[in-house]
Amino acid sequence: MEKQNKVRLLSAITPIVFLFLFTDLYAHEEFQARLFSGSGAGFQRDEKIAITVDNYTSTEEVISLVQTFHKSGYKKFRTALRKMKKGFLRPIGGRGMQVTLHAAQSTPTKKGRHVILVGESQDWSMESHRRQDSRFPFLVIELDINEKGRGSGELYVAANIRLTGQGTIERSGYNTPPWQLIGLAQLK
Repeated sequence: MEKQNKVRLLSAITPIVFLFLFTDLYAHEEFQARLFSGSGAGFQRDEKIAITVDNYTSTEEVISLVQTFHKSGYKKFRTALRKMKKGFLRPIGGRGMQVTLHAAQSTPTKKGRHVILVGESQDWSMESHRRQDSRFPFLVIELDINEKGRGSGELYVAANIRLTGQGTIERSGYNTPPWQLIGLAQLK
């Protein structure tokens, strides 16, 4: 009888421990912000966006991407990155566009945390046709969030990333100035 109680207790506790240990990687989070975009001194556009992070990129996943790059080259690295689905970005009330996020990391800071999100670079404007620059193939979003789930950020439409041997993701450069994200709020 005592052995059955231990098994029941262990069965009940194991999912809770697993959830506690992996909450940082597998937490579903949603954010909303206002995006101020545009080019030139006289043109700015304001739209509301939603960002959903289904799970975060682990250190092991980043190291695996680095190894893929070194062993198999850039094309295999890009293929492996594209297979990762970490969330998405979409305009609210927009034209139905959605950008898949292939990498997402959250790093604690003194006042909250810094989140970096990576997707494929693409043209957001229906009015213009931005030329793709192969040196900056990624869309990178950087969010600074305080302990209350509020903050600001920047969206880089054409950027590059660096994956470190320690398993972190960094923005390493960009082609066009970032668009500002203001009024950032975490919904979940």
